[in-house]
Amino acid sequence: MIRHFLNPPNWFTSASIFCGLYSIVLSTGVEGEPNHYHAAMMVLFASVFDMLDGRVARITGRGSDFGVQLDSLADVVSFGIAPAVLLYAWGIHSLGVWGLIGSFGFILCGAFRLARFNCGADTESPTNHSEGLTITMAGGMVAAAVMAHAASGRVGVEHPWNVWSLAIVLSLLMVSSIPYRTPKTLRLSRGTMILSALFWGMLLLIAVRYRVSTAFVFLLGSYVISGPVEAIFSRKRVKLIDDQDLSLDDLFGHETTDEVIER
Repeated sequence: MIRHFLNPPNWFTSASIFCGLYSIVLSTGVEGEPNHYHAAMMVLFASVFDMLDGRVARITGRGSDFGVQLDSLADVVSFGIAPAVLLYAWGIHSLGVWGLIGSFGFILCGAFRLARFNCGADTESPTNHSEGLTITMAGGMVAAAVMAHAASGRVGVEHPWNVWSLAIVLSLLMVSSIPYRTPKTLRLSRGTMILSALFWGMLLLIAVRYRVSTAFVFLLGSYVISGPVEAIFSRKRVKLIDDQDLSLDDLFGHETTDEVIER
């Protein structure tokens, strides 16, 4: 265990766990008044440490199976429990039992999502897409929404059912089979670079014109809806191809491809 404690990648994973714990402390107001803005900020800091631990492991060559399991446990705390407590304390505690159901659903779906990923990590071939919304992005979306709400100067949530709906949507997306793109899918083509420049320019404009937290909502929200939108258009494309194949069958009957070419 001493070797695991002294392994540099595990330091960053441990920092992510601390951020999750401190976010819960700030959400519940144990040290005084609840500070939802800073609690949400700690979730975002946890996401930074979550990105760094894997990179440190690759740079130092100190990655291990222990680190992989520790990272999943850290994700449950920092992006499952902490955002769920934040959701409940910030916006849906007034719903009573339904608020608890919404918070628990978020944690449960996040844990199931991680378990599915861990089960398929060793058996499935590497892919450029993730199955379902990652728990990191779901927790980050919650944090960004809370920060944007707090930065606007609002004291309480006027429509708690909207927050509850957000929790349920994110929960369902985590356990869905909708493919989400990863950075590996990016190709440095001219069109991609132009679209990326326009997107980041718009993000910078939102940050300058409004608030940085609003820019975070736009950034993470764009990624959250990108999966379902791309899945819908992909199905329409497949349906169009199937309809075209069907029309060819109607035209030539059930002839083989060679017979069609000969004709």
